[in-house]
Amino acid sequence: GRSISGVNISPFIRNLPFGKGTDCFSTPDASGSTSQAANILEFVSVGSKLLLIDEDTAATNFMIRDNRMTALVSRDKEPITPFISK
Repeated sequence: GRSISGVNISPFIRNLPFGKGTDCFSTPDASGSTSQAANILEFVSVGSKLLLIDEDTAATNFMIRDNRMTALVSRDKEPITPFISK
């Protein structure tokens, strides 16, 4: 994963293991979901008008949450708010 330093990923990610905060998130080795959330929020913060996402390398659990997954893990227990929900 990529390094992330001081990015507020809380619009997409919350309730990380071990109580790790997401409002000023930093890590030397981000997961696919935290990396993608940070990428999107960094692009938005600099005023980007275009966002390209490669479906083959995108973090599926970050992009979408289907009915089957919702039935397995309730929304209040899921730490990721999918991109399409925003």
